[in-house]
Amino acid sequence: MNRVSKITIVILLVFELVIMSIGLKAFWENRWKDLGLAALSMAALFVPYLINSLGNRMKLKLPPGFLPISFIFIFLTQYFGEIKKFYQTFWWWDLFLHGAFGALAVLFAIYVFNSSLKKRDQQLQKRFAIFIGIISFCFSVTCSSIWEIFEFVSDMILPEKMVKGGLEDTMTDLIMGAMAALITAIAYYFLGKSSGRVKENL
Repeated sequence: MNRVSKITIVILLVFELVIMSIGLKAFWENRWKDLGLAALSMAALFVPYLINSLGNRMKLKLPPGFLPISFIFIFLTQYFGEIKKFYQTFWWWDLFLHGAFGALAVLFAIYVFNSSLKKRDQQLQKRFAIFIGIISFCFSVTCSSIWEIFEFVSDMILPEKMVKGGLEDTMTDLIMGAMAALITAIAYYFLGKSSGRVKENL
């Protein structure tokens, strides 16, 4: 069972209240674009909670700290990135987040697979490490692609340009996420190989 701690709930409530205050101010000042962005950000913060609930229903063990890390990451992308315009202020902000997302998605997949599947001998563990590394890399790249789709669809719904540089921005984000995912997956494999077993606590 993936429990939701009190600290996690506090983090979620604080983030929601901060964004809600932005939305209420935008509504009062008739800034409908900012209001829509605030509403989108508040909805996005509930996605990790839905994933956690789905994991409990499917009896999948999620990584420790999944919820607070997810909430913080979404807050960095939506509040600081979109609302506070960090994407325009710091050229590296978008690349940093995509790289971090690529690595975190690999670690997430590795933990879920290692917690769900069983290994019977050392030789199988080595093969298992290769399999998990490849599948986790693919999972991360898929999540990065879904992120780009989300940005594209958001640009169609809201008068907000999340995809700042068109095709170049999209491909740069995907490449950054894929590189971080690949490095993390390779590091996982060699870490497991050098220790003689797959680390389940990654």
